[in-house]
Amino acid sequence: MPASVPASAIVERLDAGGFHKIVTVPDFVQLSVHELLDRTPRFQVIRCSDENQAIHVAGGLHIGGHKVAVLIQNQGLLNCLNSLRAIGLDAGLPMLLMIGQFGREFANVGQDPSQSRRRVVNLVEPVLDVMGIGHWRLDTPQELPNIDLAIESCAARSGPAAVLIGHYTAWN
Repeated sequence: MPASVPASAIVERLDAGGFHKIVTVPDFVQLSVHELLDRTPRFQVIRCSDENQAIHVAGGLHIGGHKVAVLIQNQGLLNCLNSLRAIGLDAGLPMLLMIGQFGREFANVGQDPSQSRRRVVNLVEPVLDVMGIGHWRLDTPQELPNIDLAIESCAARSGPAAVLIGHYTAWN
C-alpha cells in the first residue's frame, strides 16, 4: 500500500496558497490534517453541521474576501451537490474542496477509484466530471503537487476544484 500523505505537507500547501479559512464537516480520512489545523494559529477552522452549510459558509467567506478550503468526505460531497451547484458553479465562487475518500478499500489505494466496490468511492469522480468540477487525486506524497493544480484551477476558472484524498493522512 502506498505511503500516507503527511498532514504537515497538506497544511503547508494550504498555507502557501493563502487558504487560511477552513470550513469543514470533519472527515475521518483527514483527521491528522484537522488536528494540525486546530493547533496552527494562522488558520481559522469553522465547523459546520452538514456539508450544505459548509458550502454556503465558504461562499460567504469568499464574498468577504477570503480564500476558502472546504474539508469534507465523499459522503458529504454527495449530500451537498445542489448547494455546490448553486454556490460554486452558478455563482462562480472559487473554493478548494478537499474530499476524503471514506470507505475506500486499502487494496484500491493507488489504483483507479472507479474500480472500488463501494459506490461512495466509485461515484465521486464521475459526479465531479458531470458537474464540470476539475479534480485531482492525492493518494501518495508524490501527488502533493496536485493540490497546487487544484488551487490554480480555482483561481483560473472562478469556481470549485477538488482534491480527492484517497488514503488516511499521516500524523506528521
